[in-house]
Amino acid sequence: MKTHNEQNLIFRKPTLDDGHAIYHLIKSSPPLDVNSSYLYFLQASHFADTCIVVESDQKIVGFVSAYYRPDQPGSLFVWQVAVAETMRGVGLAKRMLLALVENQKGDADLKELCCTISPSNKASQGLFKSFAKNYGLTLTVTPFITEAHFGDEGHEAEELYVLKSDTQENLTKLIF
Repeated sequence: MKTHNEQNLIFRKPTLDDGHAIYHLIKSSPPLDVNSSYLYFLQASHFADTCIVVESDQKIVGFVSAYYRPDQPGSLFVWQVAVAETMRGVGLAKRMLLALVENQKGDADLKELCCTISPSNKASQGLFKSFAKNYGLTLTVTPFITEAHFGDEGHEAEELYVLKSDTQENLTKLIF
């Protein structure tokens, strides 16, 4: 994997040692759902190839978690995107998505990025719409998980965002 060092930022795959810092970054990044710290240790170790952390002054200031969907191997599902409050508004989230796609260059079958976003999360909506526009991808948004699915948790519905090429071209070849 390429390590980027731009403006004192280091983009890299996470390691097990990053799990605790990732957990705390997510906790400080509403409206993201906070999972157990154990999950972030697993993501940083078992799913490191499909995750990105960004360091600034030896602190984790950004994190993207993703995984390939077992039912659709060419579909990379972006689970969470978190940026430290001090780093927001400078395009870091988009740069992390780009680094995530770049790290998949060895995967000849990357056909789409997908994620779920709640209707009130305008920042995430803007990120994925902008990413699609910048790289000439088609974006489709469809209902996915309804509020009823969540039962009495009071969780907002989640819409499925899918970004892909009209020609079904590999995204790493299209973007890079």
